[in-house]
Amino acid sequence: MMSFKTLMKTPSTWYAAPGAGGDILIGMMARAVRNLKGHKFPGWSTDESRKAVADIILPVLRSLPGNKNGFEAEMSELSYEKRRILLERKQLSHSMAARQGGCHLLINKKQDTSFMVNEEEHLAIHFYMSEAEGNHTEKLLKRVHKTLSPIEKKLDIAYTRKDGYQTSLPAECGTGIQLYAVLQLQAMSTAGMMSQIERGLEKLMLNISPFYSELGDDAGFLYVIYTAPIPKDGEQELAEHLQSTVETLIERELQVRLKLASSDDGAVILPDKVGRAYGLLKYARRLEYTEFINALSMIRIGLIGGYIEHAYADPGATIAQIASVYPVAAPYHLQHICENPEANHAVLRTYLIRGLMEHLTFTPESDTFDDIEHE
Repeated sequence: MMSFKTLMKTPSTWYAAPGAGGDILIGMMARAVRNLKGHKFPGWSTDESRKAVADIILPVLRSLPGNKNGFEAEMSELSYEKRRILLERKQLSHSMAARQGGCHLLINKKQDTSFMVNEEEHLAIHFYMSEAEGNHTEKLLKRVHKTLSPIEKKLDIAYTRKDGYQTSLPAECGTGIQLYAVLQLQAMSTAGMMSQIERGLEKLMLNISPFYSELGDDAGFLYVIYTAPIPKDGEQELAEHLQSTVETLIERELQVRLKLASSDDGAVILPDKVGRAYGLLKYARRLEYTEFINALSMIRIGLIGGYIEHAYADPGATIAQIASVYPVAAPYHLQHICENPEANHAVLRTYLIRGLMEHLTFTPESDTFDDIEHE
């Protein structure tokens, strides 16, 4: 099995592998839950009942091909620091982070799937897919069902023809699946449009929340668009609905960037923000995490927009390098990898990006967005 130390050395693939459009759509996620017949839900369970559930589910999860060389731990074995690190990597839910005995976490070798036993449900699975793997909900759902199929064949899952898969909240019965898309919306956030976007998504029966909710509403300009738990027989419709909405938001974000770039004073807004981020990351000697990820996000848009150039690598490779820094620079990651517990994390954070910044050049007179407009 993979040790926690090995887990730390390997970045989650969905963070580090953006595709050509990875400056807007970062990736997609899914959550699937299943419960066993005749067993108490975790919220009403005892140590004995949680152990009984884990003894049934764990052998099945361990038999899955991707889990044989993955990471596994009972929550009572994980320190507070390790739990925070897994939260920073988005490989653990907040409710699972609070669990103790009889609750188990498994992460597959590729680190694109997390299995949580006795979370809010008997089994909760989180799937992650980078933009480079395709921005289609259909592909993500295929992965979900491919993983669930052998599990459902070997376990006595709580299911009724009327309501579908049973969950701890009756209103969430159905497919037991939710879909999520992570987007980076710098232009719309800069233009103060996020309240308008939120109201529009509510009318479409979709939700939006900050990706880094603990850091502030616009930290990193990253947002999660997600469905409610999908009702029985509504999977295909909602998947296509989310896909269509994501495509509309990407198009709208590009339009706002063009508008900012072409307005009377907007022609300097994006290069100004990119330039400030470039100077901050290149010359600052201490950075708090929120300002660090905000600056990184502007560097990403600078690379795509042509405001920043790398001396040796193409924008996609550079964005991938930047993406891998996001979780490593987080507070508990730094605390874990630093040999000196008294070291100043804000200072250490600047060293993570300084080597890359030496190869980047700020070129404010970009015509990339003009090219897009003419196309």
